[in-house]
Amino acid sequence: MKVTVLGYWGGYPSAGGATAGYLITTDEGNILLDCGSGVMSRLSFYTNVESLSGVILSHLHYDHMADIGILQYAAVGARRTGRMTNKLQIYAPDSPVSAMQDLMGNHSDVYAINPLNKVSLAGAEIEFIPVQHTISCYAVKIKYGGKTFVYSGDTSYCESLIDFAQNADIFLCEATICEGSRHTTGEGHMDAVQAGTIAKKANVKKLVLTHLPHDGDFEFMKKTASEVFGRPAYIPNVVSTFML
Repeated sequence: MKVTVLGYWGGYPSAGGATAGYLITTDEGNILLDCGSGVMSRLSFYTNVESLSGVILSHLHYDHMADIGILQYAAVGARRTGRMTNKLQIYAPDSPVSAMQDLMGNHSDVYAINPLNKVSLAGAEIEFIPVQHTISCYAVKIKYGGKTFVYSGDTSYCESLIDFAQNADIFLCEATICEGSRHTTGEGHMDAVQAGTIAKKANVKKLVLTHLPHDGDFEFMKKTASEVFGRPAYIPNVVSTFML
């Protein structure tokens, strides 16, 4: 399993960058996890819409779904020209209802995430748990080939993430809050120390900080997360790829 970071900014992208978006590649297909602003442009470096086994949206804030309509335009074109026979498979929270309804159309099959049900995409087993954000949001666990990837979604410090991420090979955790940053009010988010704390308690093998503030001190964030975690924490860039 390979994890390619397409976007890692919180709120809005930098020049040439993207907000939340991660491409999960197995021997059997591709999963797009979140589809924020700029993600469609980044995705085109690696694959195309007809090669996606499915899309998972952790929640329906624009920095995690702004480009989903653009991806659906690509699906319409791929279906019209015969490059894509199936509809785009999308899994998302069922609220806000209006945002969920906007995803629907003859180009997509849209399924409401149910934390009681596992999903299979690209040969991987996928699980969800609700986390503590300002709207309905889910953390995501993807298992394939004996390896485990966990993504926190957007959340404040959440004890349930410790069990959910237990012994994960890679834990991709939001760290939006940074001392001195004016990027966020902090509601529904964590800082690097909290991300490192969850990673330590969950005994994960690798911690990657994401959903980063534009005015954050990334060296400070990496240092404080690493001190708590007890291992190096990673800050992604636009070409970050992690192999499991």
